[in-house]
Amino acid sequence: MNRKRNDYPVSPMADTIRAGDCGVLPRELPAGSVDLVFTSPPYFNAKSYSTYASYESYLASMRRVIRLCRRVLSEGRFFVLNSLPILIARRNLGESSRRLAIPFDLHRLVTEEGFDFIDDIIWRKPEGAGWSSGRGRRFARDRNPLQYKAVPVTEYIMVYRKTTDKLIDWHLRHHPDREMVRRSRIPDGYEKTNVWDIPPASDPRHPAVFPLELAEKIVRYYSFIGDVVLDPFAGTGTVGLAAALLARRYVLFDAKPEYVAAARERIRAVVKIDRDDFPPHPV
Repeated sequence: MNRKRNDYPVSPMADTIRAGDCGVLPRELPAGSVDLVFTSPPYFNAKSYSTYASYESYLASMRRVIRLCRRVLSEGRFFVLNSLPILIARRNLGESSRRLAIPFDLHRLVTEEGFDFIDDIIWRKPEGAGWSSGRGRRFARDRNPLQYKAVPVTEYIMVYRKTTDKLIDWHLRHHPDREMVRRSRIPDGYEKTNVWDIPPASDPRHPAVFPLELAEKIVRYYSFIGDVVLDPFAGTGTVGLAAALLARRYVLFDAKPEYVAAARERIRAVVKIDRDDFPPHPV
């Protein structure tokens, strides 16, 4: 890790996309080489791209990734997590469906692994977006008491900061490039509350994508120009694309080679393509 003025960490990382185990690849990154982590982990077994033996094994896997992200994240920088409760469908008419509060279980893991809770942001989608989940349809038809179920139109964006004794202002005051700090200032039109109204996105190549607008807001609000942004569950590369468009560097991992190929294709259309290997770094 290179260091400049006042011991401020400056990462040597170059734009990188890799296919492989998201619980292993972050180990290859230098400690403290990332300035922001923004990711949306698998929703347990709710989507076709993930299969876990049990919910407990899913949480154990998420804990390993969270721990690795903490190691590679620079001191006092932000870890931002997009997740939502998911519905486990009933297997037969004699059983009830089950809902898992993934954001709250992940919150416990993140805070246990050395992060401070900073903010809870609600991503609110248009009302029609929630009916595809199936919730609320029976009540809309029958209107019986006890059967009410709200149609879900929100997801959680949970914001954490790697535990440190430094105030946030430390990064503003000690950044080695004052012009970069000035250029990173947030323009008018920023989100003033913790409820963000953003339409959902879709991509035929991936069953769960979030919109570029959401990724751009997170990257802009929680990093400087030139910073390194990591997404260990990159999918088709929305976080990397947002980083590239906003003059940040990106490090993207995903277990599926076809998603990595899609991410490369998306980013190649905008910027010079990434590296497949990690650059040399000081020991």
